[in-house]
This record gives sequence, C-alpha cells and structure tokens, in this order.
Amino acid sequence: MDIANWLSSLSENRWPILPATAVEVRQMLSLPGDRIVFSELSNLTLSDPFLLLDLMRLVGASRALQRSEAHPTVEQMLMLLGLEVITARYRQIPALSTVHGKLDQEVVDAVGDWLGRSRVAAFIIKEWLAITGEYKVEDCFIAALVYNLPACLYLIYRNRLPAGPLLHEVADVFALDYPKIVEQFIQRMPLPSGLLDTLGAGPVNRRKQLLKLAIATANAVDQGWWRPQWNIGIEAAAKLIGCRVDNAQQVVQQAILQVARHPRAPGYTYPARAYLYIPGPFPQRNRQDEVATLTGEQQLEKALLESLRHLANDIQFERIMFLRYDQPSHSLKMRYQIGLEDKHPLRKHIVALEPGSFFALLTSRPQSFHAPASTCAQLARKYQDEFFTHLGEGHFACMSVFSGHKLAGVFFVDNYRSNKAIDDDSYHRFKETVFRVSQLTF
Repeated sequence: MDIANWLSSLSENRWPILPATAVEVRQMLSLPGDRIVFSELSNLTLSDPFLLLDLMRLVGASRALQRSEAHPTVEQMLMLLGLEVITARYRQIPALSTVHGKLDQEVVDAVGDWLGRSRVAAFIIKEWLAITGEYKVEDCFIAALVYNLPACLYLIYRNRLPAGPLLHEVADVFALDYPKIVEQFIQRMPLPSGLLDTLGAGPVNRRKQLLKLAIATANAVDQGWWRPQWNIGIEAAAKLIGCRVDNAQQVVQQAILQVARHPRAPGYTYPARAYLYIPGPFPQRNRQDEVATLTGEQQLEKALLESLRHLANDIQFERIMFLRYDQPSHSLKMRYQIGLEDKHPLRKHIVALEPGSFFALLTSRPQSFHAPASTCAQLARKYQDEFFTHLGEGHFACMSVFSGHKLAGVFFVDNYRSNKAIDDDSYHRFKETVFRVSQLTF
C-alpha cells in the first residue's frame, strides 16, 4: 500500500468520533450559548482523540490560525475558531458505528482500546513532567493522543484485527517506521505544525524522551506489567525525572485507572484489565481467539510463537531455535530462530533422526537436556552430528516438544554471544515454558 495515496484518502474524509462522545457533544451544544464553557468543551474534546483530530484538522487547514500559536492548547483552538464555528462543526460530526461487512464490532473495540492507550500515555506524560516541575504540558498531552491515530484509522480502513503488534503491522505494510508515518500523517491531514516539534525528528530533549517512554509504556501494557522489558521504560523515565522507580510506576497505575474510570468506549477499560493479568509466561488476554475456531496446527503455531517471545524477552536467552519435526523425511528442520546470523549453516541444516543418534534419543519421549560448556565437542565426536559442530562450546539446553502424543519438534537455547552459563533457575523456566506448549496444544 502506498503511504501517500492512503494518507490522501484519509484527508479527503471526515472521521467519526466515539458514540459516547457524540451523545455528550450533542447534550453540551444543546445548551444556550452563554452556558457553554470553553474549558468544559476543551476537556470533552481531549477525552476522545477522534474529536481532537476533527478540531485540529480545522486549525491545521488555516494558515492564520497556524501562525497564531506554535503549540496552541485545545481551549485556545476553540477560542480562536469561535463558538459559532465550533458549534456548526461539532453538530455535524458522525458517530462511529458498526456496519455489516465494512466495520465489525471487534474492530471498533480494538480502536477503542488503542484510543484508550493514547489517553493512558497522555496522563502518564502529564504527571511525569509535573514531577519535574513542568506544568505547561498540553503539547505533550496532545501529542500522546495523536500518536496512535494513524494506527486506529488503519484498523477502520482494513476492518480486521492485526495478526501481530498493530504498530509493527502498520510499519510493515507501508515499509516505513511508524514514527515517520505519524510525521507524514500530521503534514498531510494537515494538523497544527507544532506537533512536528514534539513528535517529529529533530533535537532530542528530556520532554521528547519522556513522551516516547510514556507512549511505549501505555501501548505495551498488554504484554504484562511483570515483564522486565516493560519496566525498563519506566526505570529509564525515573532516571530522567530524578525520582524513585516506584513513584514513576505509581503514575502509570493511576493513569490506567483514571482512563478506565471515565471510559468513552469499552476499549478504554482494556489497559486496566491488561494490567490486572496474573504474572506468568503468557499474558491471559481479555480478547482471546476462540480456541474452538483454531485447528490443532494453528494452536501449536500460536503457542510456539508465544514461547519464542518469552524465551527471548523474559528469560533472555541469546539464541533460540525451534526445529520442527518433518514426518515424511523423519528429520528435524529449522522452523523458527532468534539470534542466528543470516548465513549461519544451522539455518539450512537438517537433523536426521537416525536410530541411536542424540536427537533420536531426545525425541523418543518428552524430555530435556542441560549441557555444560565443552559438551558440544563431546557430542559431536560421539554422535558424528554436524549440528553440534556448528554450535560452539558454550552451555546449552534443549527439550523435545509433543503435541498430544505426536512429536512436534525440539526447542534449543543458549547464550552464544556472552557465553554465559544457563543457571538452574533459567533452565527450570525453559522447561516450564516448553512443557506449557504441549499443555496448550493438547
């Protein structure tokens, strides 16, 4: 898909706001003009990023309004436009609704989820900056609300849930880093140019760093609050702010709760639900695929991919391989890997399960093997298997995977870059993860 054509089509249409917002907009505008308070109308606009988008498009299209303030607040935008103009525009704005075959309910819910994450990010950056003594923060607040908008419009445009992380899919479809997509989105809609100072490329300062961390934290909340990589962003923010990590974490908790307590859509509560997930290898998502609709093969693939992510991100193994069992050739072939160089010979190596070989013994039943350093050389000599020749001399662990009573393949992990030993705790967590694959696909 061409990014220029897609953005052009977006700019030609007027996009709807959330249904609950539309109801409140009509209620507020039904009041006599002297009873409509700009500060209340501003808060209403900020509660729904789609309504904010509609307002900013009006400002962004006016060169006179663009020149008046580099970073206008929403209240300033409303006052510059005037109540008559705002009333006429807001009364005509449509509400988001499902349309059979064009916009499904599950997509609407996903849009609400990502708009809710934007609100969480906005409250996080507002409070993180407040800790540093900065209180003029609406430019960052607005930027946080804008960041996910291209992805939300992509969801509506495609009318399907993404196969993986949403922002990654959008970036892949347009072959462009997502932040660059946001920049082009701001320019082509067009939106107030001051947004490019905050969200675009350019000199990096503490505010922009904190904004980036706030957005990343909110967008990744469904990955599990207990995961180290999720907390790294909060720890980095705490250092930038100069506060304790638990204080920075408390800001995140309060932002998630604040959005959930004042939802514009059911999706606004999803970050809070995700935050309540029980710690474990696999977050129990609140919108799971119906297992009954998945074949056993599909369930296995989902479980394998979750395992790869957990082994890499949470246990932090440096090299991970899953060798898939190929029944016609009675061999193991590389299916998934993390950490192998592009031309590494193991990428195309086929492990024959000859009687008496190491992998034939390993795959004869569900079991694992934990090898100390220098074992690879011994195994290579004993079994005459080139697989071990290509590994190196470090520690490794491997375990057979069964789906029901059928062999699915073998997981293999090591720390080939650092040559760090696989301690007992990491080995136990590895076995627990691989065992869970069999449990999830039985």
